[in-house]
Amino acid sequence: MRVRTNIILSEDILAKIDLIAGEKQRRSTVIETALREFIEREESKAPLVQDIVINDEVSATPTR
Repeated sequence: MRVRTNIILSEDILAKIDLIAGEKQRRSTVIETALREFIEREESKAPLVQDIVINDEVSATPTR
């Protein structure tokens, strides 16, 4: 399901979105595609971030 929302973008970003969209796509399609790709990249980094936190916790644990 798609939901209507309003966002504020800088003029230069909006101009680039319009160039990418051309006459065949809508702005919302370009923005949604970009956000899906961004989210996928961030989610793929998540295990790496978790590993760093776990490693930091282990190295901070005092040894006897």
